[in-house]
Amino acid sequence: MARDPSQTARPAEPVSTAAIDSTIGRRLRLLRETRRMPLAELALSLGRSVGYLSQVERGLSSLPIRELVRIAELLGVDFLSLVSPAGAGEGASHIRRAADATPVTFHPSGITKTSLVPSAAGELRLFTMTLEPGSSTGMDLYSHEGEEAGLVLEGSIDLVIQDATYSLAQGDSFRFASSTPHGFSNAAKGRSVVLWVNSRG
Repeated sequence: MARDPSQTARPAEPVSTAAIDSTIGRRLRLLRETRRMPLAELALSLGRSVGYLSQVERGLSSLPIRELVRIAELLGVDFLSLVSPAGAGEGASHIRRAADATPVTFHPSGITKTSLVPSAAGELRLFTMTLEPGSSTGMDLYSHEGEEAGLVLEGSIDLVIQDATYSLAQGDSFRFASSTPHGFSNAAKGRSVVLWVNSRG
């Protein structure tokens, strides 16, 4: 059956880091105020100053991935639901069109996540992780609830799981408990792309 041309998926336009920072900041403030958590309490848990987190909530500063994960845990929300923009008209749909898959770039890490699930509801998260040359999650490892697995689609990465480092090339895969401290970096000269699955458990 011929497909309606109007249903043809078009690549999503990249979202500016300023717009991402502003969106994340608004969500953080709303969630924190809804849970009646003082900014000073959140700052103490993260080892950040109140002034800096105030700038984050106003969209003037960014936080690294591991601290966004920690904030999501403290506020009792899923990490991707905190940072991923919802597709227009997504609602409770069982599918997501390619045109609605909006990349979220974590500045200045050079890592972009594109959610592949239709909504933030549920326990399973599926996304592609794109790592630009030289990008990484940083020196400090992070952990959170659940389990994760992935498949390297393009390039190569170095995956650190607690005290071990694994060099993974195209076609290699992995699985580990998210509660184990972990991190990763791009090991290729060009970009690397990983299909990533995460479950909150």
